Amino acid sequence: MGIADLFKTKEFKAEIERLTVENSRLQEIADLKLSAQQMKPSELAALIHEKEDELSKLEQTLSEQKVQEQSELGELSDSKAKLQSEISSLTEQINNLRKELGDVDEQVEMASYGLYKPRYDFASSLGYKDKLQSVRTEQKKMLSNQTAYNITFPLTFNNSAAKGKAIQKKNGKQLVRSFNVECEAAINKVTYSNIDRIESRITKSFAQLNKLNEGNGIELSPDYLASKKDELHLAYEYETKKQQEKEALREQREREREEAKAQKQIQEAQKQLEKDLDHYQKALSEMTEKLATLTNEEERAGVEASIEELQRNIDKAEDEKKDLDYRQQNATAGYVYIISNIGSFGPDIVKIGVTRRLDPMERIDELGSASVPFKFDVHALIFSYDAYALEAELHQRFDTQRVNKVNNRKEYFHVSIQEIKKALEEYKDLTVDFTETPDAPEYRESVAASKAQ
Repeated sequence: MGIADLFKTKEFKAEIERLTVENSRLQEIADLKLSAQQMKPSELAALIHEKEDELSKLEQTLSEQKVQEQSELGELSDSKAKLQSEISSLTEQINNLRKELGDVDEQVEMASYGLYKPRYDFASSLGYKDKLQSVRTEQKKMLSNQTAYNITFPLTFNNSAAKGKAIQKKNGKQLVRSFNVECEAAINKVTYSNIDRIESRITKSFAQLNKLNEGNGIELSPDYLASKKDELHLAYEYETKKQQEKEALREQREREREEAKAQKQIQEAQKQLEKDLDHYQKALSEMTEKLATLTNEEERAGVEASIEELQRNIDKAEDEKKDLDYRQQNATAGYVYIISNIGSFGPDIVKIGVTRRLDPMERIDELGSASVPFKFDVHALIFSYDAYALEAELHQRFDTQRVNKVNNRKEYFHVSIQEIKKALEEYKDLTVDFTETPDAPEYRESVAASKAQ
């Protein structure tokens, strides 16, 4: 490297800059010494005093900055401690939530579950109960004849094979008992939403207990695991069947109460019609006798008009009586109703039901009682001499649009009013007065009140 190249290096330039700064500082010191030598003692003392004041002020400023920094540091420390406490609290909440979700997750949306396929198809809950008892009896037999667990290899105790086998049998019974306790706790919690997870939990417990007892030469048998899984499904299907039977019984009792109310209304209406007919017939008899005695044409015309009116009333009452007699003798005559409750269930959700009451609005008013926040709106009341068949046909037509696709006793359908109207137009022999737009006054007023707040 030549001299010219040396002058171009960074190190050389940096060294030049350093020497320049150092030279400047030495020059300042030299100037200060020269100035001090030229000053009078009094001027020098004043300069020293001035510099001491500047130094004191500088030290005070530094002290104040240090105090402020310490204060800010303390505040930051407090904030840090507070945040750490909040993080600890939130972490605990998260762990608790995870524990709850891991235990029994009942809040997962039902759409994510697969359809449960029953293992048995007994007609009543009694069949499930008997089969469940049979499975549990078989498990007791497996325990007594030592097929609930297997001895994988023999052990000796104090050089005795017999004592070793006795200990293994004792440990085997304890192993089965532990497995039974875990299975019972799991089965008692089974629901539609967690049955797959409960079965997986039983399988996992089976594997863990067997792994823990590898050194003891014992293991739970696969047949016993299969029996426990069978018990799980039977227990779930038994409880489900019992619930279905309860709902069916409740529905039957409700139908019987409905029929009793309808029969009572019919009987009361029949009594009233008989009274009216008796009254009309007596009046007719009196008017007929009176007519025979009258000679005045004007009076005769008035009486004849009254007789005609009475005869019309009698004919009408007799027709109504015939209709009531028919409805009393035929349990299928009644009204099919199409109702909705937009405030409770939202738009395009309708209930298609049937009632045999003379006044169907009584039944509809009962449905809109305290069980729902708003009253039902009526879209159609259809009288039919075979009302239950008409209801069944409509249910079948909209079967794929049921809200509850598991329990067919729930009569709610996700279908537009226009679709139902179009379907009813196909029944030419029915007179249907259809209302498309629901009034829903309380719901609409409630919405308006909410917006006004």
